[in-house]
Amino acid sequence: MAVAVGGTFTLVVNEKAQVYACGTNRVGQLGIGTADETDQFELIENKVDHTPGFNGEHVVMVAAGRRHSACVTEEGSVWTWGNCSNGRLGTIGFFDGFQNRSRPDRLNRDFFGRSRARMVACGERFTMVLTVDGRVWNCGDNECGQLGHDDCDDRMVLTRIDPIHFGASPVTMIAAAWNHSLAQVAGSGALYTWGSNIVGQLGHSAAEGVVKLPTTLPAATFGGLGVASFAGGCEYSMVVTVAGLVYGAGWNQFGQLGIGNYTSSATFQLVGEANVNNFQTEGIRTVSCGMWHTLFVSNNGSLWGCGTGNYTRDPFGDPNAPVDNVYPVPIYTDDSDREFKVVAAGMQHSAAITCSGQLYVWGINVCVTVNCNIVGPPDYHNYRDVFPTPQHMHPKAFAYTRLGRWHGMNAERAIAFMMSSHKMLGCISIVKNLDDDLLRMIIEQARFQPRADTGNALRTLIGFCNLHPPSL
Repeated sequence: MAVAVGGTFTLVVNEKAQVYACGTNRVGQLGIGTADETDQFELIENKVDHTPGFNGEHVVMVAAGRRHSACVTEEGSVWTWGNCSNGRLGTIGFFDGFQNRSRPDRLNRDFFGRSRARMVACGERFTMVLTVDGRVWNCGDNECGQLGHDDCDDRMVLTRIDPIHFGASPVTMIAAAWNHSLAQVAGSGALYTWGSNIVGQLGHSAAEGVVKLPTTLPAATFGGLGVASFAGGCEYSMVVTVAGLVYGAGWNQFGQLGIGNYTSSATFQLVGEANVNNFQTEGIRTVSCGMWHTLFVSNNGSLWGCGTGNYTRDPFGDPNAPVDNVYPVPIYTDDSDREFKVVAAGMQHSAAITCSGQLYVWGINVCVTVNCNIVGPPDYHNYRDVFPTPQHMHPKAFAYTRLGRWHGMNAERAIAFMMSSHKMLGCISIVKNLDDDLLRMIIEQARFQPRADTGNALRTLIGFCNLHPPSL
């Protein structure tokens, strides 16, 4: 994802493939080289020369657990940092692995079968990696069988789940929840779930304690519709179908399933039934699960949410709304930039990025999780403040770069480049005589693209959902 929220911290990726972080940092989860909290987004730097980046590698997506972080680069590496307990960083035996890591450590292909990493996901205390050959590797806490190795033993290093447990089919997308996991396979598009199932969050029709191996859900689970994307939260799961309908299962004490009541369910239930608030009419593209609330991005780029509002005095912007929203309700911003690409729900705060690369944050500001460079009153960033509506972060927090990797060459650079290649305007430019086809290729390459074999679900997760056709 272009944005990830942990327990009480936030990570974002910008168009230059750099990572910024802010919030609590007691175990180094910000990756900035110290254990100091910060109320300003700080750029994660290299260990040796303190230049921006990850030793020259280009970050595609970030992930955050409760107290640890991870990212994947274009080069196929995984980097992890923060709390090392239970082996969640995959570095035990390497890099002084029994110590918390305040700067990212690189896990190269030797750590996951010599294949390139495609995706990383963080649960509360464990980490999952998906490789381009469709295999799932994981490490960390396994108390609830969430690692999928038919036991409850922690793993100190990344360990592969036997592909036979996915029917020998390659996996195309993964999700790490609090104490359970989800994965989708190619071909049939079947969804597998495993781990904690104390309130039925796996959708297996019964709350059965723990499930230690990936177990497929019946094809009819979601009305016979294919799975487009999915996410897991604190003891619950959400699935988006190819028709834009959403289903939820598991814990529902605060209405986080969005099914109109507070009853937990061991089977997947249709969210927003009866089309309350026109939620189903919108059609949902992606979903993110927090601890007690759920967030959605619709096909037209609008934000929706359901669940608790206790800690945010109504996180959805309506001061007259009930404390909990048992059906999804629209979330409004105070300006016109309301077309969102991705959203992230955390324990007590949330974040979303617009198509144009702007960050919005809201929720409880524990230990300055929500950065103070918001567009708003100057006294609106005190310790433990609450932001009941999305606040626009000023671009200066990220050196005036756009967030996300889906952007093309910005307009100013495109114009300058094309002018320099013009036979007259660029008369002193070294690129004035370049072949037209070569120029076209250069411009196309200025925009990062996922690998051709990347599944639609993962493309959507990292922002390549073609809400609008890409610019130059």
